[in-house]
Amino acid sequence: MTESRSTKGQRRRSLTRRTALAAAALLATAVALTSCSLSPSAAGSDSNTLTVAIWKGYGADLPWVAADFKKETGASLKFQYIDSESNMLQLVNKANGAIDVALPNIQYIGSGIDQGIFHALDTSKLSNYTDIYPEFAQRTEIRKDDKLYGIPWTWGSTGLFFDSSKVTPAPDSLSVLWDPKYKGQIALIDDATVLVPITALYLGEDPQNPDMTKVTPALQKLKDNAKLTYSSTDDLAKAIASGSVVAGVGNSDAIGGLISGKAAGVDNFRYQIAKEGAVGWIDNWTIAAKTKHLDLAYKWLNYMTGKDFYTKWANTPQDASPAPANKAVVDTLEAGTLTRLQANPDKISSLALQLPQPADRLQSWVDAWTQVKAGS
Repeated sequence: MTESRSTKGQRRRSLTRRTALAAAALLATAVALTSCSLSPSAAGSDSNTLTVAIWKGYGADLPWVAADFKKETGASLKFQYIDSESNMLQLVNKANGAIDVALPNIQYIGSGIDQGIFHALDTSKLSNYTDIYPEFAQRTEIRKDDKLYGIPWTWGSTGLFFDSSKVTPAPDSLSVLWDPKYKGQIALIDDATVLVPITALYLGEDPQNPDMTKVTPALQKLKDNAKLTYSSTDDLAKAIASGSVVAGVGNSDAIGGLISGKAAGVDNFRYQIAKEGAVGWIDNWTIAAKTKHLDLAYKWLNYMTGKDFYTKWANTPQDASPAPANKAVVDTLEAGTLTRLQANPDKISSLALQLPQPADRLQSWVDAWTQVKAGS
């Protein structure tokens, strides 16, 4: 069951890769910067190289990052790309020190902490720790026995988007997704771990543990209203460009990227967190327990959560930055950038975070969505 939830992370990142040109650039970066094989002895022999477990194309491996980090620290970077959250945990566990830092989602970091694969963090060595939103920094999921194991890096939401020229009046509720007026014009991200909580929010159910006897029939009605279920932004962009989709469920960074990139047909599209809320996520930097480059790993965490990196990433729309977890950085960003990133801190309390769930519960969500799709 872990893998089915893990694909959510993979899809979220893939949804921000909007063009073949961007994919080609990422491939070039991977060829230039990635070490394909890792071994503890190899990692230990290079005292000035940091190995990072990361999603391809997700901020840390942007072409300018390695150059800036080397200029700041004198160190080089290697990247070990992952294809799921569970894959990340397995790699760090088996690397035995050949991976130095990793980026688990809040839903999975606890598993790594329990396995002992992450290093307890000394907050006095985290230069930006006091600037991280306390709503994130104080989460119990990144702690154990009063020790901190991850520093929040980015956050975002998956919620309502709509065409303001066709969906009138402008909706503030998830109920628009079920409105028969828009039957056959709704787009749904193909992910049970999003659609079940979204449906629960609409029904007023607990999004962490909803009554599936209520959610499943409502989920069926939602699917009946859909024109498209998608797993890539390219598919969504095509539907928007054709005019066949007027509203739907999407990721804040993906929709913001489409709008800022002036994709065809998106001029009137808007993303918002509805009054019922949205699904939220937080990604956190961790240090591997067996790292041989502890000081360098702290420098990486400080660079990744610092103003220079965040600001450059946020102000380059094509790089598809999510919202920064550093409130001091957010305070310096222009209003248009904040809107594109959906980085309004007032919305944090409206998020139903994707948190650790019992395997049988997650399986019931996946089973319900699979059944709904098969029956339509």
